[in-house]
Amino acid sequence: MTAKARPTPLPREHLDVLDSATGLFARALADPLECDVAACPGWSRRELANHVLGGGLRYAAYFSRLPESEVEWTRTTDHAGDRPVPALYRTAAGLRKEFVRAPGADAIVRHRLAEMPVRDLLALRVIELVVHAHDLSPETWDSDEAEELAAWALGHGRDVVELMRTFDVFADPLPVALGADSRARLLALTGRSAPSES
Repeated sequence: MTAKARPTPLPREHLDVLDSATGLFARALADPLECDVAACPGWSRRELANHVLGGGLRYAAYFSRLPESEVEWTRTTDHAGDRPVPALYRTAAGLRKEFVRAPGADAIVRHRLAEMPVRDLLALRVIELVVHAHDLSPETWDSDEAEELAAWALGHGRDVVELMRTFDVFADPLPVALGADSRARLLALTGRSAPSES
């Protein structure tokens, strides 16, 4: 009788990447939220901030398989309020706990659009945080940390980006110059132009 394989937990370094991506987005929240987002026509900075902060709550709810009717409020609430950075860490805390106690990296989570392994949900969250940090404040990308996070996202998130593209979450990928860095390649993968091109 063969022994049952034990689930492989999420590597600690993946949780560290999630923490770094959350920190990057926190820095993008530092400027006032009462203006529009050039990278996301029709969105204000506050609306985009609330989309990302509420996303932390929605992603956490996927682990307990709450029906969409019970998480719909997260899409319309002003999570950012007067103190958006503390609000980000507050809304992110529950999701991080769910990742820590997930039964394994390959355990299936029911995202509202598709089922996916825990490791892909974490990659999707990292991509959301990193790309929307660029959308809110392109200056946040002028750092080695942003380059490292983009490289990680490219290495771990391509499949889930393509899955989400089938649901029109991401625009079609854009061409990218030969030798472009990871930040430019991640933006292109998600259908966005690099800062110098926008």
